[in-house]
Amino acid sequence: MKQSIKTIPTDRIKDPERPLRTNLTPESVDDLIFSIKEVGIIQPLIVCESGEGFELIAGHRRLLAAEMVHLNEVPCIVVDAKDLDKEVLKMHENIGRQDINPIDWANQLDYLKQQYKLSNAKLAEMLGFSEAWVSEHLEILNYPVEVLQAIQKGTLVFSAARELAKIKDPVRRGVYVNAAVRGGVTPAMAVRWKMEANREPMRQQTTEEATEEKSTAELGQLSPTVCPVCNEVIPYGEIITLQVHSKCQPPAAA
Repeated sequence: MKQSIKTIPTDRIKDPERPLRTNLTPESVDDLIFSIKEVGIIQPLIVCESGEGFELIAGHRRLLAAEMVHLNEVPCIVVDAKDLDKEVLKMHENIGRQDINPIDWANQLDYLKQQYKLSNAKLAEMLGFSEAWVSEHLEILNYPVEVLQAIQKGTLVFSAARELAKIKDPVRRGVYVNAAVRGGVTPAMAVRWKMEANREPMRQQTTEEATEEKSTAELGQLSPTVCPVCNEVIPYGEIITLQVHSKCQPPAAA
């Protein structure tokens, strides 16, 4: 792939046709604005020729920050790339960056797969990821709406959302997702919640005496349970399926 380094006026660079980030705002580049004011742009933008100007491939945040501090020109690497190469370059440029929303990754992977008829294995090869990573991120697009909304807002990390999305009952899933958003949840805790929510109800005992005897024995063996929302120990009589105080339980769906 041919490339050259040039300093290009910012008004000759147009935004990418398909930006990877959908949540880019002036507020999201405050850190870059400070850095550019202090030391300038260290890492050049990646662009390709487009008509009489250039199209941005990678460096969307840097370009926005440069425009906000009124830089007239920026350093760029100009590449001669085809459409697929541009999309792959865009993803490689952002690999490992924590501010990319998982839904944006999923949408980009789905676009490449559909537009260029690529298999999951081919996508994985091109990006340097495992095929399982590609499959898991594509699956995001099939998540229930409440899980997608939480991911989009950044209130639920992907590793936990992946587990909560597997809760079969929609009512239970909504309760768990709300609790995770309100009180936080670790990936390991999300796995336990998923298993608990999907567990079939225990078969009823044949006699009331057997039930009472078993319950009493089990209570004696249980360690105190702490509510993940308010962090108080829960009396056994107030434990609900999610193991939070009844006062902390999200409102039931209408």
